[in-house]
Amino acid sequence: MKKQLFLGLMLIIVQLTKAQTVTPIVINSMGLKSTVSNITFEFSLGEMATATISNGNIVTQGFLQPLSEISASPLPVIGLEFYAKRINKQQVQLDWKTLQEINNKGFYIERKKENENIFAALRFVDGKGQNGNSSFPLSYMQLDTNNYGGKTYYRLKQEDLDGKFVYSVVRVVNGDVDKTITLKVWPIPAPKEFNVLITGIENDVVMIYDMNGRIVKQVKATTGEPIKINNLFTGSYLIKLQHQKDLVQKVIVQ
Repeated sequence: MKKQLFLGLMLIIVQLTKAQTVTPIVINSMGLKSTVSNITFEFSLGEMATATISNGNIVTQGFLQPLSEISASPLPVIGLEFYAKRINKQQVQLDWKTLQEINNKGFYIERKKENENIFAALRFVDGKGQNGNSSFPLSYMQLDTNNYGGKTYYRLKQEDLDGKFVYSVVRVVNGDVDKTITLKVWPIPAPKEFNVLITGIENDVVMIYDMNGRIVKQVKATTGEPIKINNLFTGSYLIKLQHQKDLVQKVIVQ
């Protein structure tokens, strides 16, 4: 059954990608996972189109080129290629190029950190074509100041002169590999309450588990700002971060 569902989904994807244009539903959940009939699918990084399989559940799958907003509409930018790479601890370099542009106003650079829910526009870059048009390849480059320690997702929102728009693929860059993320808990053992401090990451959620693996408390935390945890029953607890699950501290509340 699992094999049949998977093969069916792949057939839908192949058939859709053969078309010049399809009508996509663009969502912001790239990089996340979903489970359908006990099968876990990873959402591809890219513009998302929705497909329905026989059991009625919705599965989404990415396409590696921007899709037209309306079926059978001409693509405003042909051959858009977009890349992102970290060049040092403080900067990410964004490069893209086009083979042809038609009525292209320009590009919004959008960014989403892994602890954020939506993409946010950083800046707008005007198209280089004369009056929005170019019949020869054009190249673009921008730098983004970004010292975030986790994963950062980037995409382009290409906008026409008439206001219509499409999205590029989504690119992901890792944080500063030299940056150390720490989780500090004190005092241990704790007389009724204790402090938690995270460093090396802008913000996260402190997850407190009992020894049976149940979450008993969740508290938002910002780097460099201690938070106080109280109102816990006597016993032992594990302290973790939502986005850095390999960091674990054990604390005993007396």
